[in-house]
Amino acid sequence: MIVIVVGVPGVGKTSVINEAKKYLKYEFKVVNMGDIMLELAKEKYNINNRDEIRKKLTFEQQKELQREAIKRIKEMEKENDVILDTHLVIESYEGYIAGTLREYAEILRPDGIVVIISDPDKIFVRRLRDIQIRGRDIENLKRIEIQQNLTIYFTTIFMFEYGTIVEVINNEEGLLEESAKKFAEFLNKLKESKLNK
Repeated sequence: MIVIVVGVPGVGKTSVINEAKKYLKYEFKVVNMGDIMLELAKEKYNINNRDEIRKKLTFEQQKELQREAIKRIKEMEKENDVILDTHLVIESYEGYIAGTLREYAEILRPDGIVVIISDPDKIFVRRLRDIQIRGRDIENLKRIEIQQNLTIYFTTIFMFEYGTIVEVINNEEGLLEESAKKFAEFLNKLKESKLNK
């Protein structure tokens, strides 16, 4: 079973995933798409960080890395249920691009997608706190809202094409535990429905 967790940078995806672990009834392997792509980029192109992937590699090279990463993740599913932490929409220097192209979605065919959302102004503040740590470019509130909306719209393709079940969780400031419990409840129910088939 593969469940994709998506949301714009700064929404708190990783925090929700980590907090949810204590409420899960089943074991899941948590995988970060960016980490796997970086491993591959180090091997193939001597790239040292994620920003270099976007800045130094062509779109075709990035697609090649993504394809290899997706294949690795699909292989992992044979051994473990997988939570894939990724982005469906990425803001690049050229504009918004798909974080998962159709051909890769065909390989993945996730059982579920969880979209973590929050108020754009809260995301903006989180990014300001993270800026020294992550070196992330600061976007304006409208661009955060657009990227978040595009992410939600993108999930409908998975619903219609692959019958993927989608859940949207609002990660409100100060309510991380509540968001994590909702996420764990979704995963537990999804796993139980798979086991009962």
